[in-house]
Amino acid sequence: MSVPQPWTAWFDATRAGAPHCFAQLATVGPDGARCRTLALRERHGAELWFTTDQRSEKVIELQRQAPPQGHPHAEACWYDLTSRTQWRFRGPVRFLLPDTHPEDCQRLWAKLDSADRARFHGPPPGSLHQTGLPQPGDHIAEDFSILVLRAEHVKVLELADLPHRHWYYPGEGRAAPTRLMP
Repeated sequence: MSVPQPWTAWFDATRAGAPHCFAQLATVGPDGARCRTLALRERHGAELWFTTDQRSEKVIELQRQAPPQGHPHAEACWYDLTSRTQWRFRGPVRFLLPDTHPEDCQRLWAKLDSADRARFHGPPPGSLHQTGLPQPGDHIAEDFSILVLRAEHVKVLELADLPHRHWYYPGEGRAAPTRLMP
């Protein structure tokens, strides 16, 4: 078997054939590990871009674990049912905010449907349920942000064939991957 292509090209090809790309993001809270599902909106080089609410627990957890100099770290995992391939991305996380990155935030805000936009204008995530969410406007909610995970470590597990194949890509995937035991 030949060595697979760079992870970025492989991921884009896999993602193009998938109906959705919902990844699970793992963080550490005061009571231990936490995991939640986020929609991957865009990929720029080795960066995966997700939209999130700045009032959410994941943002608070990430900010709490940030070192004095640098960014907090997280891991995202996506399983593509069509290809039976698991993707794991680990690296530093940063946030793009509407006041510092208006063009990027506006572009992703425009891609959200009205129900998703309304949630950003409503009560904070995880608060008690309320009926009658506000009507979303065209303006970006002040708590909207883009969570950017820079994939410094990428592991790909191919489960469609036997034997399974497991690959590790260091950095941005420019170096050839290392084959691991599944």
